[in-house]
Amino acid sequence: MAGLRTFGLPDTVNGTDIKGARALIDAWRADGAFQILLDRWQRRRLDDAFEVSRSFFRMPPALKARCVSDLSYSGYLPSGAGEIFLVCPDIPLEDERVRAQWACHGPVPWPDLVYRRAMRSYLTLLGSIGETVLKLTGMAIGLPDVDWLTEDGWHHMQVRNFPVGATQPRADYGMLVITAHADDTRTLTVSPGEIMQFLTNGMLRPALYQASRHAMVYFHEPNFDTGIRPFAEPAEPQFVHYGTQFTSMFMQNYPHKPTSRRIVAEDRLAILAGLARRASAVTG
Repeated sequence: MAGLRTFGLPDTVNGTDIKGARALIDAWRADGAFQILLDRWQRRRLDDAFEVSRSFFRMPPALKARCVSDLSYSGYLPSGAGEIFLVCPDIPLEDERVRAQWACHGPVPWPDLVYRRAMRSYLTLLGSIGETVLKLTGMAIGLPDVDWLTEDGWHHMQVRNFPVGATQPRADYGMLVITAHADDTRTLTVSPGEIMQFLTNGMLRPALYQASRHAMVYFHEPNFDTGIRPFAEPAEPQFVHYGTQFTSMFMQNYPHKPTSRRIVAEDRLAILAGLARRASAVTG
């Protein structure tokens, strides 16, 4: 995106990075986002991910429509004038959370092995970048240790394909939002989301901008079963159960998707409510 400040990220985060960390926060507060520069190996992973995504979106509609699940929101999602392939955590059927009927948990309905390999490789890169940015954020604004927040995080990505000028879904609901644009694979755009705004009592706010027509929007998130509160508790106690927020949002956005219907039919919201009560007690 034009006009944003561009930074390189350190390989590791230690106390000597405080000046650079504060520069990232200054850029967020001034512009709502900043860019990070990718090296050639990182660009290769990004290029590979865009290549397989373009191949997928060129497939016949009937084949794309087969990439759906009634367990997870992962898979093909027609969205207004465009289309999305959503990649949530790829959780096997034998996982205890799937067997316990946790909402949104299940395997990703990958279109093929090539797509899966490229996306997993790119997601691994994004996970590392997300952790680095989160640690730098904590250092810059004096947050407590935040490693626990994203342990086994519910990181997910929207692979988007939209016509020029089409309205796209919002991309500000997460904690850290990292966007790749197909017309510039040298950089990634990083912005805080609504969860970061909640955690910092409004110090860091989401940026409102339109992704390019073909983009990959990644959300670096807390664990599905994590209860979160603002780091500096406001006058009125606040609490968010991440899994409840995620599920509610996707059920509202996709009420007719098989996943939403199964959540209702099997009363998985009752299980989710139990998880939220337990998380609230732990974080209280």
